[in-house]
Amino acid sequence: MDDNESFVIEKRSLAEQVYLYLCNSIIGGRFNYGDTLSTKQLAEELNVSMMPIREALKRLDLEGLVEIRPRSMCVLKTPTIKTILSAIDVRELLEVYCVKSVYATIAPERLVPLKELTDLMAAALAENPPNVRKYIRFDWQYHSALCSLADNQFIIKNYKELNLHLNMNYMYDIGIQPNYSQTFQDHIDLVEALGNHSSSAVAIIEKHLRISRQNILSGEFFKSRSMQSQADLAVSPSDSPR
Repeated sequence: MDDNESFVIEKRSLAEQVYLYLCNSIIGGRFNYGDTLSTKQLAEELNVSMMPIREALKRLDLEGLVEIRPRSMCVLKTPTIKTILSAIDVRELLEVYCVKSVYATIAPERLVPLKELTDLMAAALAENPPNVRKYIRFDWQYHSALCSLADNQFIIKNYKELNLHLNMNYMYDIGIQPNYSQTFQDHIDLVEALGNHSSSAVAIIEKHLRISRQNILSGEFFKSRSMQSQADLAVSPSDSPR
């Protein structure tokens, strides 16, 4: 292998690291939908050249997550209603499948990360005032850990990609405020049911996700767009000025 080939492999590796950093920043809520990202600022922050930053952003652009603009800028796209609804559907399919596939045989030690995350969620809610942002972050980590129980690399990969379009910080912002004590109790009940190899785990996750969907769809974001759609339908062609 000559020096040029070695350099290309290293460059791609660095671009992959930048891509993963940006993905984690989006999922974790550090970057919000609608934010403008500067290629130059990212390069300075990560102490890398512009090339791996551009490659990582081009990959996000191809995945429909950012819009690249002139002067080394790009905008993190806000998901459409169709994207959000599709992502919710897939999230429910993946999580319910994972619970169905593991509840009867899951080893107790595999549940330790979930129990630790429920402790962290409890601590976040116990702060005065409750630290909702921290709770949301641990909530996302909990559901990611839940999907990892299936030991299916394709589920893990797709669930992470899904969360790029269904950032939970954003979902909480556009939906109605959930009953945090109840959603937290769902997490505890689910771990307990899994530990007992009980089929009730399936009903718990289905209920939890159904309420999550209802909270998102009942928020002002969807209400305002539903009202606008109804208003558009109410204006027939005959009503339009000639």
